[in-house]
Amino acid sequence: MSSKISKKVYAAILATGLMSFSGVLVETAMNVTFPILMKQFVLATNTVQWMTSIYLLVISVIVPLSAVLKSSFKTKQLFVTANLLFFAASCWTP
Repeated sequence: MSSKISKKVYAAILATGLMSFSGVLVETAMNVTFPILMKQFVLATNTVQWMTSIYLLVISVIVPLSAVLKSSFKTKQLFVTANLLFFAASCWTP
């Protein structure tokens, strides 16, 4: 007995993997930029490390909040909105 996996399941797996990779990439990029941020803004290491801590704190708030958002909005709307916000923030340079 063999069942065929639908294209939607493959797309969901690919999208989940892509967004997981993007999250790890952002966190790694923040750690790599420590020396540049310290020099540019004349900050101590512990001050710049707070940026990573705040990022992780925001993630820890968003994870439980996602259950509330999931019950209020369609999954596709949430996914598309989250991706658009992520890519817009990634491309934005002041």
